[in-house]
Amino acid sequence: MGERRLLAAALALNAILSADARAQGQPRPLFEQQEIAISADEMRYEQRTNTMVAHGDVVITRGETVLRADEVRLNRSTNEADANGNVRLTDPEGTIVADALRLNLDEETGLLQHAHIQSRRMQYSLSGARMEKGLGQTYHIEDGQFTTCHCTEEPPSWSIAGRDLDVTVGGYGKLTGGTFKVLDVPVLYLPRAIFPVQQERQSGLLIPRFGVSNRRGFQMLLPAYWAISKSQDATLGLDVETSARAGVVGEYRYAVNRETSGLIDASYFNESFRGAGRTSEFQATTPENRWSVTAAHVQPLLGASHLYADVFLVGDDLFLRDINTYAFEHSHEVALRTLPFTQTHLAAVQLWDRLALKSEGTYYQDLTGFDSFALQRAPDIDLWGQALLGPTVLGELSASAVDFQRARSVDGFRVDLEPAAVVPLPLGRLGFGSVRAAVRETAYHLTDNVLSDTGQELRTNQSRELFQLQADLGTSVSRIYPVHSFGLDKIKHLLEPAVEYLYVPAVSQNDLPFFDGIDRINQRNLISYGIVNRILGRFTGPSTSDAGPVNPQSQIRELGRLSIRQSFDINREINPLQRGRAADHFSDIQIDGRANPSRALSLLFHMDYDAGTTNVSAANVGLFLEDPRPRQRTAKLETFNVRSSIGVVYRYQTQNQLQEVDPRILLRMTDWAAFFYSSRYDVVANRFLDNYFALRLLSTCDCWSFDIGVTNKTNPQEVEVRAQLTLVGIGSTSSSPRSPATP
Repeated sequence: MGERRLLAAALALNAILSADARAQGQPRPLFEQQEIAISADEMRYEQRTNTMVAHGDVVITRGETVLRADEVRLNRSTNEADANGNVRLTDPEGTIVADALRLNLDEETGLLQHAHIQSRRMQYSLSGARMEKGLGQTYHIEDGQFTTCHCTEEPPSWSIAGRDLDVTVGGYGKLTGGTFKVLDVPVLYLPRAIFPVQQERQSGLLIPRFGVSNRRGFQMLLPAYWAISKSQDATLGLDVETSARAGVVGEYRYAVNRETSGLIDASYFNESFRGAGRTSEFQATTPENRWSVTAAHVQPLLGASHLYADVFLVGDDLFLRDINTYAFEHSHEVALRTLPFTQTHLAAVQLWDRLALKSEGTYYQDLTGFDSFALQRAPDIDLWGQALLGPTVLGELSASAVDFQRARSVDGFRVDLEPAAVVPLPLGRLGFGSVRAAVRETAYHLTDNVLSDTGQELRTNQSRELFQLQADLGTSVSRIYPVHSFGLDKIKHLLEPAVEYLYVPAVSQNDLPFFDGIDRINQRNLISYGIVNRILGRFTGPSTSDAGPVNPQSQIRELGRLSIRQSFDINREINPLQRGRAADHFSDIQIDGRANPSRALSLLFHMDYDAGTTNVSAANVGLFLEDPRPRQRTAKLETFNVRSSIGVVYRYQTQNQLQEVDPRILLRMTDWAAFFYSSRYDVVANRFLDNYFALRLLSTCDCWSFDIGVTNKTNPQEVEVRAQLTLVGIGSTSSSPRSPATP
């Protein structure tokens, strides 16, 4: 029995056949404290050669590691093991299949014949006619093949194969005399190639991105990845548009520790391809040299304080509309192209118990007008605090000091101080409410007191004093109904009526500068009232998702909500938006609703209704539906986990100032194909503002994806086609050159 245990321990192959996964760490000890089981049709000891032999359906098990073979021989003199015939080793890290295996147990080196190694953790597989295992996890493979496709019986979607293949697990693979194959069909000759064979980040070229446009011509982005260190990396790319420009984009990322991290994203483009000084479609002169810089940084300071920075700068106002973003997310691209301004922030925040202090500088870059009129806030110091002033009184303090500066028109320094006291109303179980009284002192010192448009001079030093009184009162009543259908156990209906009062006396402010909303606080004697209806449902049975069981608390879900709200100003009449209508003291009725009958369906809407004119002033309606069926399979990469969904949003503003329909459709047609459509349609002008069509082809082996998108957009008018191929493990990375000037 002792002989059998020695043979079994040796043939668990230590980290011999830890095919790949233990490459990142130390080999396991030969004799682990695990029970070893061995079975075979025949076992014997050859004394002459000092060899242990197991023959016929040999199965050796140690923990989760199982070795199967027709025959296993162990030479106790040389400490060499031979396994022959249908050799198969499996463990949680991967699988090795071979016709024959010879291994030196001391050096963990050996030879595999017609072998196939598949790693589960590192998502790759190796195969070859003859495979020599060197020290550590290095292999020399003759007639070898490498792929990250985990197909079953089918040929891999893509693979790299060649005459000689040298692989270091956790390092690189080097290929000589090879080809790039699709479904085992050679499509590209590779005389020499180097590729990463590891989970860790590695420097190297990434897969290019291509496109063609009627404005830009042929487009190509050639990215490269640089793994600087464990806490730093960078992505650099050459961006060429044959009819417009050439440039470089790059992103540098760093994480000093868990609390200090950031990134710097920059781009530069030269417009010489289309001619310097050429007028663009926006009737503006395009500069020859164009650039962008975005950055983000956060780090702790002393105590509980933190420093953060957000930088977003572009070289000219048309940069975001004119430069290709290479964004496959249509909504993200639209948001970039329609930005009216960029913001750059540098701030420090200090927190105490019930007290916070922030010092911030903000720079605004106006993309629709003149930067000389843009107000800059440097510095902007804000203080918020609370303190108990007795058993029932809460004291509040809000203070700010801002230095407003700009090249033209009024600027200067403003200090705003607002102490307040809040007293809760003693309503007990009947409801809730409070009364808040505040005084406000706002002082100005102007460094430029002349209005640029009228030439009017404002007083250099002035102030404003205000008093504000607020009160709120509300309650909540509910009733529970038993329900035994649609998976529901109970439904709870809540009614939450509330009323608020706001009083601000009339104070003349026409001679004050107008920097932001603080400078114009108008007279108010306002009563606001409304009611919220909410329906909650409790679902019976286990609740699950793609990720597994869900916390039981998630079985209680809000099924719907409807709120109605209106205000009445006692002193002031409100002019309607429609011309020719009489003014009254009532505001529009605000109606907001949301329905979530299931996790897959939601309906949102908002409406402003003018009861005096019986007209809708504004409305937004959105419908969203997602395929509720569980995924047939869940891939490790989220790229492959797309699920069918549909959404449409309708926006309306009174007198046809705006009518827009924004549909969005994602259709998972098969396991390997998905279609996406998104657009913006102007109902008033009866035209599409944007149309975006995309097709994503997915590998059923989770090892590649191919995206092709067509965009037809206005402002500027352009038709563009983009394409991008992603091979998992080859030139793919979690971060790539971000679109220039992405906020």
